[in-house]
Amino acid sequence: MGIQIKEYAPRESLKPFVELFWEGSFNINATTPMSMQMIPNGYLELIIHLNDLHCDLESNNRWSQTPDHMIIGLITQPREVRFQNFVRVFAIRFKPEGIYNIFGIPSSLLLEHYHDMSMVLGSSFLEFCQRLKENINVVSMIQLTENYLLKNLHDRKIELNYVNRAAHLIRNTKGIKIKDLSNKLLISQRKLQREFKDILGISPKHYLRLVRINEVLRLINDNHMINLTNIAHHCGYFDQAHFIKDFKNITGQKPSIFMKDSEQFISRPGLTHYGD
Repeated sequence: MGIQIKEYAPRESLKPFVELFWEGSFNINATTPMSMQMIPNGYLELIIHLNDLHCDLESNNRWSQTPDHMIIGLITQPREVRFQNFVRVFAIRFKPEGIYNIFGIPSSLLLEHYHDMSMVLGSSFLEFCQRLKENINVVSMIQLTENYLLKNLHDRKIELNYVNRAAHLIRNTKGIKIKDLSNKLLISQRKLQREFKDILGISPKHYLRLVRINEVLRLINDNHMINLTNIAHHCGYFDQAHFIKDFKNITGQKPSIFMKDSEQFISRPGLTHYGD
């Protein structure tokens, strides 16, 4: 399909906020336009274009070229993305609560849309992006990015709260119930629902569905499991019908069709969080 993506783990002090860094090349041969479905992965993607050619995304029923410095908010439905030419990017994948901790921007404000991040963060961000593009070595780009993010964290003097802990527990626990989640955090279920939705834009239950299905996708991608019944059970589903319904809602396809046509999808679940 003409795609190459490499992922890199962040340093330990950034792991509560950043899932990973990645560099990607799309439509490498650029012989014809390429269209793919981008699958929701439960994260926000800050994508910095390293060349002058960008992808196209739809917004408000109009297709347009994406900005140089694009933030893709938390999405809950698959989105078509088109590559007319060769596109090269460097990206930061934020945990949805993490972007709030680093930049003070609730991911709820970015839900289901993409935005020009330079319009949100201003001149200091543009300066960082310019320095980033001057580096051709990905190790240097990651070091520069980590320093930039850590400076923002230091300036904000962030303390992790129960929304961070709730999101962390959802990502790291198979089949956790929302009632059990609030009990573990020693807060009411109603307060958890309200604060979680204020910051992330979706409910804990909805986020749990995204996390579960992306663990399914990770196992499919890594070929750790190919039996869908076993995969569903491993990821906390005790009912095959609910598993298939969630899978189709999030990917747009039934599991069997998705596996058959997997090259048509951009499916990058990220690092594994589930315990044994």
